[in-house]
Amino acid sequence: MSQATAQRALVFGASGAIGSAIALRFAGQGWQVGGVSRKGDAAAHPSIQAIAYDPLAEGATHEVLAADGPYHAVVWAQGANATDNVRNVDLDAHQALYRANCLYILASLKVLLERGLLAPCARLCIISSIWQNLARQDKLSYCMTKAALQGLVLSASADLAKDGILVNAVLPGALDTPMTRANVAPAQIERLSNATYFGRLPSLEDVSQLAYYLCSPDNTGITGQFIAADLGFSHVRLL
Repeated sequence: MSQATAQRALVFGASGAIGSAIALRFAGQGWQVGGVSRKGDAAAHPSIQAIAYDPLAEGATHEVLAADGPYHAVVWAQGANATDNVRNVDLDAHQALYRANCLYILASLKVLLERGLLAPCARLCIISSIWQNLARQDKLSYCMTKAALQGLVLSASADLAKDGILVNAVLPGALDTPMTRANVAPAQIERLSNATYFGRLPSLEDVSQLAYYLCSPDNTGITGQFIAADLGFSHVRLL
C-alpha cells in the first residue's frame, strides 16, 4: 500500500496495553496511524504518529487531529478504572470516571465530525467491557460508565448511518496482560482461566484482531453491535 493510498486510522489511548496493540495491528497492515495519548508518548512503529491530545482539557488544541486526517477508522481504547460500591462511592470520583470513559469519547467524536475528519463510510470502534452488561462486586462506577457506552454506540450508529459510517463496540473480558497479573490474585486468575474449556484468559491479540476487522474494509454492514472478546466467559458457566 503506497503512502498516497494508505488508509488512515486514529487510535485514542494508544499508550495503553489495548490501544498500543490495536495501533500496532493497523500499522502492521500498512495503515497510517495516529496514536493519541494525553502525553503524546513515543510511538512503537514508524507508521504511528504520536499525538498529544485530550479533548476535555481546557484550551485543547483540536488542530492536532487534522494532521493525518481524514480518518477511515477510529478506535477509542482509552479509559479509567475504579473500585467502589453503592456504600462508599465518591461522587466526584464517579463523575471523573464518567468523563474519562464516556465524555472523552463523545467530545472527541464531536470534534472529528465538526471538522470533517472522518472519511466517507468511516468505521468507528469503542473498546468497552463485558462489565457493561454484567455486575461485578465493588465495581459500581466502572460498570455504570461502561454501561453508558451502550447508549452512545446505539445512538451514534443510528445517527451516522446516513453518512455510511459503521459504529461498533468490542467488549473484552479480563485480559492476559502484565497489569492483570500484577493486580489480580493468582487464585482469581486461575478461576477466570478455568471458567471455559479454553483454559486461558483472552489475549490482547484477540481484542486487536476483532477491532481491526470491525474497522477494516471487510466490514461492510456490521454496525450498532457489541461483540465480546472473552472466550465465551459472559455466556458460559461450567458446572
